[in-house]
Amino acid sequence: MARDVDLMRLLLLDLEERQLSPPEAFLLPLEEIALRFDRTRGEIVDALEMLREAEFIEAPGAFHESAWIFRKLTRRGVELANLVADARQWDKVKNAYVDLLEG
Repeated sequence: MARDVDLMRLLLLDLEERQLSPPEAFLLPLEEIALRFDRTRGEIVDALEMLREAEFIEAPGAFHESAWIFRKLTRRGVELANLVADARQWDKVKNAYVDLLEG
């Protein structure tokens, strides 16, 4: 499973806007999100799984083929979303991440 960090950023910011207050689980429409970001459903699911495994989101996960259950961003997820919301700041974070992987 390749890490598409740009997609992970887009999803994190999208999920921040979608989350309910107070937090409540709901279904994410995978096909709609895939079309919005011009990606496959599988790429969306992979990125969501990585966000969950990295503890940036709280989500039970796959519901069925067309939906994914999401609850909220974790504290770490909120901090990351705040950090990467600005495109210039995102470039810095992304470059540091790439340097870390290549180092």
